[in-house]
Amino acid sequence: MTIDLSQAVAGCPLVAILRGITPADAAPVAQILVGAGFTMVEVPLNSPDPFTSIAAIAEGFGDSALVGAGTVMTADDVGRVQDAGGSLIVMPHADATVIGEAKRRGMMCLPGFSTPT
Repeated sequence: MTIDLSQAVAGCPLVAILRGITPADAAPVAQILVGAGFTMVEVPLNSPDPFTSIAAIAEGFGDSALVGAGTVMTADDVGRVQDAGGSLIVMPHADATVIGEAKRRGMMCLPGFSTPT
């Protein structure tokens, strides 16, 4: 059983961002984070081989955490994240096409809306 967004936020309202993580390190790092109470884990798409990392994390921890991608810029990437086993889309902007595709696929989406810079 996969957790939903309200369960994830209730468990820990923070998203662990694994920027630059490699596939070899993805599952071991996720194990530590999920063990420490994180319920949302994202691999930015500008990381090395992000879809392989997402797949490894989703396989091991997809039942206890929302796993997905950050820096999602296109609707096509939403599908690639889901194909890798991800269920979470994090984006630095609020592109209606990306949000709509995530919703259409039944995925959780956390669009950006503000930046301090």
